[in-house]
Amino acid sequence: MIRNDKNINNKSTLAKLLATENIEIQENAVKTASFDVVNRILTLPIFKEENKSKHVYDMLVGHEVSHALHTPAESWKDMANRSDEFRSFVNVIEDVRIDKLIQKKYPGLTEDYLKGFEKMYKDNFFGTDGKDISTYGLIDKINLYYKSSKTLNFNFNAKENIFVKLVDNCKTFEDVIKLTEEILGYCKEEAKNNPELKKTYIVSKDKSDGSKLKSEGEGEDGDNKKSDKSVEEKLEEFISEKIKKAEQNKNDNTEQNENDNKEDKTISSGLNGSDGEFKLRSLTEEAMDNALDKMKDESAKKRSYRVMPKVSLDKLIRSNKEYIKDFAVHDSSMTDNEKIELNKCADKTMQFLKDSSPVVNYLVKEFEMKKNAKMHARVLQSKTGVIDPQKLYSYKFSEDIFKKITSLPNQKNHGMIFLLDWSASMSHHILPVVEQLLNLAMFCRKINIPFSVYKFLNNKNGANRRWDPGYKENVKVNKPFIYSSKSLCADQDTQLVQLFSHRQSKLDFYRSAKILHRSALYFSSRYGYGYRENYRVPSISREYYLSSTPLNDSLIAMDTIIKKFKLDYKTDKLSLVTLTDGSSDYMNHSGDGDLHLKLGQSYVDCSGWRGHGAKTSLTNRLLKYLKKKHNLQTIGFYIVKKFQVLRHSLSLSYEKQELARKMFLKQKFFPDYNTGYDVYFYCKSDTKVVNDLYEAKDTTNKSQLKRMFMSGMKKRLDSRVLLQNFIKSVA
Repeated sequence: MIRNDKNINNKSTLAKLLATENIEIQENAVKTASFDVVNRILTLPIFKEENKSKHVYDMLVGHEVSHALHTPAESWKDMANRSDEFRSFVNVIEDVRIDKLIQKKYPGLTEDYLKGFEKMYKDNFFGTDGKDISTYGLIDKINLYYKSSKTLNFNFNAKENIFVKLVDNCKTFEDVIKLTEEILGYCKEEAKNNPELKKTYIVSKDKSDGSKLKSEGEGEDGDNKKSDKSVEEKLEEFISEKIKKAEQNKNDNTEQNENDNKEDKTISSGLNGSDGEFKLRSLTEEAMDNALDKMKDESAKKRSYRVMPKVSLDKLIRSNKEYIKDFAVHDSSMTDNEKIELNKCADKTMQFLKDSSPVVNYLVKEFEMKKNAKMHARVLQSKTGVIDPQKLYSYKFSEDIFKKITSLPNQKNHGMIFLLDWSASMSHHILPVVEQLLNLAMFCRKINIPFSVYKFLNNKNGANRRWDPGYKENVKVNKPFIYSSKSLCADQDTQLVQLFSHRQSKLDFYRSAKILHRSALYFSSRYGYGYRENYRVPSISREYYLSSTPLNDSLIAMDTIIKKFKLDYKTDKLSLVTLTDGSSDYMNHSGDGDLHLKLGQSYVDCSGWRGHGAKTSLTNRLLKYLKKKHNLQTIGFYIVKKFQVLRHSLSLSYEKQELARKMFLKQKFFPDYNTGYDVYFYCKSDTKVVNDLYEAKDTTNKSQLKRMFMSGMKKRLDSRVLLQNFIKSVA
């Protein structure tokens, strides 16, 4: 019941509706329920999975919400200075008052209270099994009488009936306090005079003489002497006396007030047990507390409830213009020899783009055919009711003589956002991934849809320069994430660098492509991962060095970026694509326990291992949240060199793992539909993008030329694993 995210979210919604405000329910490894009056947070204990009762839980939620609404926080704090017995009695009477108020406001809760009590009474929550409840003391009778919504019958005596009616008439917490003093005094006197009745209370001895309590009791005896009066008369007399006393205290002189205060203090002292022989506590209240305590899941872990930080996009995103400018400044100080090497790099990039263009064009054509085929399949035809003159001749042998209308489905405006992992581990396969990404950008430009490509890194305030004196100041000034006391802590060094967009000019596209391709060549040659050239690749700006993996930080930012993207470009359907080779960096949630993050209006369990294979990982939770909120299609590409690396993260049987392994080796990828993504492709990282069309052979044989051409084209297509799978997913 309790560990189910959907269930707790429903209860949180219930609490908000009952409280008519943005109140929150949080479950945690706590002993008792509590309410934070400042932050408006209701905290409930985590109960065991087997303790499933909708009515009990709804009743508890309604009860605690009513406490939050109607029990004054400051007055309740004052109860800490009173005795255990006084607090025990106050709890019972205050529960009656607030339960009446919440049920009056929301009559639909009455059923939960009735059935909830039935369940609790049946399960011996009040410790009543095998006991005669008619022999209980007054406070326990009151507790059971009102907890059962007056369905349990008690033969209250005349004096008890007065108190029951007074309990029913309590309007304020002050009324509860005053009445508690009266009931506690009565119960102590009754227990003192009746040893059998004393057994129905939880009693603790006290060494005081109880002289003052006795004098109070004498007052009660005086009431008993007037037994010839009716209950109603007694009740009226009791209330009139209270009103008269209140008016008298207001109009009396200072001396009289001081005397009254002294008397009140003496009475209170006696009731609290300091001058009495014993202390009383409600037996049924204590039993209920113990029963609820046993319902708690002792193995439950503490939870850390957090909200997403706000995002400042101007401090987070490095625009494409700024990106190009940064490299222009960096390159301006190069030597002549370095500029020659830079031109060689640029030539290599342009040659790659030129060679890739025919393949990208072919895939664009294929994409359009698939899209049109699906569109055609969704075409609807319907009869108009108007006779078609051209079919009129066949009216004797056919009923199909009416005109038809063809309805095309509404086409949606699509958009694409790509996230490229710029972490150090990507150096193993940075070049093939970047070349695949360049083809993806070319494809998006060809089909003319809104798109944006970002690389995510955390070098914004200077890579490997945290020792700099000015580092902390830079961080302070350039904070992309704005925290509250309850925020999840994102990395303030996170940066999203815009590489490409549909709005950039052709010239800027080529400039960005040269910078990105050169960066990939630089890290491939520097770390020796499969790339060698007869020239030295020029260095790049240090703030764009490979870093760690702030994927989750970037996904949090996507909530704001996607919203703005859809508003700017009026897109109906958006695809979010990530390209990475590992799990996200750890995100500090500034507290102990499992992370529960507020996504939308609900808190979601994000306690799973941060890897892509864990369904409750923060990455997968964020993806599902973004998908639901923004109507996204989410596609992930996980770049990995060997299949063995995946075995620990794939929850597959041996047979399925073998099938996946064979597909991975043969086709260079295999899909996974069991993550936070709509589809997650595991792609072989050493798949080099091929641009050779066919082997040059001296032949004029048309069939042979055709075979060579098709073979070359297949190699070119097969090498573009990312692009092909992307097209299949979005077509």
